[in-house]
Amino acid sequence: MRTPAVSLTTPFQAPFLRHEADTRQDSAFKNAEKRLHLPREPERNVEKSPFPTKCARGLWNTGNTCFLNATIQCLGAIDEVNQMHSLTEKSTTTPDRLLICVRELQEPGTAYTGTPAPLIQQIPHLIRYKKGEPADAHELLIAMINDVSESILQIFQGQTASTVKCSSRNKTRIKTDNTQDISLHIEEDAIISLEERLYDFFQPETLEVENAYWCDTCQKPCRSTKTLSYTRTPTIFIVHLKRLILGKKIQNHIPFDTALDLEPYMAPGHASTQDMKLIGIISH
Repeated sequence: MRTPAVSLTTPFQAPFLRHEADTRQDSAFKNAEKRLHLPREPERNVEKSPFPTKCARGLWNTGNTCFLNATIQCLGAIDEVNQMHSLTEKSTTTPDRLLICVRELQEPGTAYTGTPAPLIQQIPHLIRYKKGEPADAHELLIAMINDVSESILQIFQGQTASTVKCSSRNKTRIKTDNTQDISLHIEEDAIISLEERLYDFFQPETLEVENAYWCDTCQKPCRSTKTLSYTRTPTIFIVHLKRLILGKKIQNHIPFDTALDLEPYMAPGHASTQDMKLIGIISH
């Protein structure tokens, strides 16, 4: 799961990308049009898992639990998550069960059957789920990140700024929010790379007519522009490709690289020298 090379063609995919040091400062336009082929710098003081990925264990599907298995196995590709177990005393809490399972899956051996069963019992407390029925891997992943462990949350949490500028008086309003992922819509009959979709996602949006912005200064709805940017990028960056539209699955191939530069999407005054490297994909 370190450097997967698969086509993004199934209902849900969440590429996991890790920060790496880099000094590139390409423009957003160039970044959206060309692929990245850069030498990787050493990672930031992160201890590598002592178990090689090729020997990692699998998980039994106990009845439509593949959404849980895929989520846990991808979390196992993240060294920061593996290291948390060594700092956690043995207990029966859901966070510790999850971390123990993630850690033991990295050991060589046959399919692992110990911890998932207790975790399955906790799923209804995280998402809408009925035993034996399929569920959404992305919904479970975000619920785990937000609710299971504060330490896990810090790994995935970044901060975005929404900047709205009124065209009448050039009045600007900035609102910041914490975020754990970026969700990108997939259109039919269009082969567009992941970088190009991210570039479009962060482009200014015009708010007008029924969607006009209420300006407190003008005291009326005004034509405005809205721009989203990062003020703080997460350690692990998740991209959610939304392939289910009104119950229909979009099968388009989405080209992507194993490296991603987020510098073009930083807010003014928050320049970053961080680069991302692909470490895992959930396809469910």
